[in-house]
Amino acid sequence: MADERDDIRARIDIVDLVGREIQLKKTGRTYKGLCPFHQDRNPSFTVSSETGRYKCWSCGEAGDIFTWEMKRRNVDFVEALQTLAKEAGVTLKTRKDALPPSVRLQQEAAMNEALAFFRDQLSKNSSASEYCDRRGLDASIQAQWEMGYAPEVGGALAVRLKKAGFSLAECKTLFLVDEDAHGGYFDKFRGRLMFPIRDEKGQLVAFGGRVLGDSHPKYINSSDTPLYRKSRVLYGMNRAKDAISKLRQAVLVEGYTDVIACHQGGMNNALASLGTSLAEDHAKLLKRWCDEVVILYDSDDAGRKAAERGIEILKAEGLKVRVALMAQGEDPDTLLKSGGPAVLKEAVDGALSPIDYKLKALAQRHDVRDDDYWTGAIKIIAESESRPEVDRHLNEIAHKYPWERNATKALEHLRRQVNAVRSRLRRGLQQERPTVLPEHHSVKGALSSAEIVMLQACLTDQLREGTWRFACSADLYETPIGERIGEALKIAYPEGAPKGRSSDWLHNIEPEDLRQTLSDLTMDFRSENLTQERLIDALRKLKDAKDQRETEALRRSGASAEDLFQRVLQRKGQKEAAN
Repeated sequence: MADERDDIRARIDIVDLVGREIQLKKTGRTYKGLCPFHQDRNPSFTVSSETGRYKCWSCGEAGDIFTWEMKRRNVDFVEALQTLAKEAGVTLKTRKDALPPSVRLQQEAAMNEALAFFRDQLSKNSSASEYCDRRGLDASIQAQWEMGYAPEVGGALAVRLKKAGFSLAECKTLFLVDEDAHGGYFDKFRGRLMFPIRDEKGQLVAFGGRVLGDSHPKYINSSDTPLYRKSRVLYGMNRAKDAISKLRQAVLVEGYTDVIACHQGGMNNALASLGTSLAEDHAKLLKRWCDEVVILYDSDDAGRKAAERGIEILKAEGLKVRVALMAQGEDPDTLLKSGGPAVLKEAVDGALSPIDYKLKALAQRHDVRDDDYWTGAIKIIAESESRPEVDRHLNEIAHKYPWERNATKALEHLRRQVNAVRSRLRRGLQQERPTVLPEHHSVKGALSSAEIVMLQACLTDQLREGTWRFACSADLYETPIGERIGEALKIAYPEGAPKGRSSDWLHNIEPEDLRQTLSDLTMDFRSENLTQERLIDALRKLKDAKDQRETEALRRSGASAEDLFQRVLQRKGQKEAAN
């Protein structure tokens, strides 16, 4: 796969690709234009043929030709790869797990035959029709959402599929039928209202079935099949994606009827995960279409826990998250029936930030006189990355503190506890995750000036060879991110400096934040300012700083005066030899 990507990069110039959509003007070594990812008034979007990357210095959007294709077309990586490969004239190797076209067509035909069967059965079953009437699912809704019914018969669907010429063994892999101990086949779905599940492209990939009464399990959903991965499909996405893209917001609910109710109430950006908790791939899919997700789950304990899990998954993907509160026992369907679309919209518009939501849920579970409330509140508030938000919440709860009547003293006491937890959280994060560039921050704010010059030399063809061994020495760097870059360069190219333009080799530097840092350096300087003299001066400063760190380490270790003196002499000799 890597070779195919390299071939595509070599044949498609990112300036040409981006220039088809936005007007670019050459400025020195790079091209500039108005950023298409935000309302840009002054050109802050930079594209570099040299690195094969783009970056907006205002909103922070950045990437290569594949990222551009994914974000501008709202497609996943595989689709972007296929589109760009076709344009570049590169033949992609067939994935080992890819289905032959003839097999996939047969599977899709079997799924459509099952859908037609379920649709036929709905109007023939009085119990199913009565259930739909009670739930307000009239004929127009049934048609719009392609609802059906699986009859309470052992093998009605199996008979129909076999009669239509489909292999029941193959249909078993699609979760349509199952096999008994004697080799006979029976229907997977029986006595259930059926909801077809389509992916974001509108392809029928699975089914979900709900019992008409109160028996369990209430829902049965297709397991993973050759056509379907439940962690990658959101119910209603094919209908909601246009509204989500336009509003840059998605409303996440729990089930089929909740999605349908929201759409009936005019909230066309609603969708749901299926038979599983929200997964990382769900968040990645949403990230392609929107910037914010409002969670509108049921108000029971299960809904609260699911909402709190969802918050963390969505935030990890860089999405803004809010949580809508509903009264106990309410869901979107009942809200719509009791108050109409306006009440549903009011719930979403009034959705809370994750911190506000967690504090409110905590107050519903614990009395403010309980230790558990204050332990939980301090931990929740400490999670906030915003100091004004921390102060706001502390001011709101300080007067409730039961062990101190003076609100000012209570506030001081709570602030100390929150600061202590924040400090522990920061230390924990540093142990688990390496330092990265601050969001939308210039690399000049994260690397020392000498490091910048050395790394810029590595990105310059004429200076790279002589600089590379220094740049790969992690202990020469002064900053944490510089040290990580040095290690990454050495891992990617252990045999020595790579040849060619930066765009020929930069994509092999991992992870993405380091790759982007190096790309930023290329876009952020003019070659005429980088001279051999500046490079030599920068390397000397880095070596001197390294010597000082080593000497200081000796001093802290309790080294004798004689050891320190010998160290100074050694440094002096090294400098004289270098001169």
